[in-house]
Amino acid sequence: MAKSFFSSDITIDGEIRSKGDIEIDGSVKGKVQAAAISVLGSGRLEGTVECTTLSIDGELQGAVSATDVTVASTGVVVADISYNTISTSKGAKIQGTLKVK
Repeated sequence: MAKSFFSSDITIDGEIRSKGDIEIDGSVKGKVQAAAISVLGSGRLEGTVECTTLSIDGELQGAVSATDVTVASTGVVVADISYNTISTSKGAKIQGTLKVK
């Protein structure tokens, strides 16, 4: 599948669906559905997230439903997260509810 990249100069407000992977280095607000979603270091995602794999190096706020979640040391998450597996690096900031699927 193709990978979609939203660079740091892009701001999106709306719904995004992809059968492939999405990398966010800009700002996205709304509902995002994809196979894999990566919120990169300067990326910000606010809204509802549905995916298989979620990697957070930047900021995420909202509600998450994912199979595998990884939060890097630079990641800041304020969200309710439903997951199968989760891993965090030292320094990761997470606030919200964590629920195993």
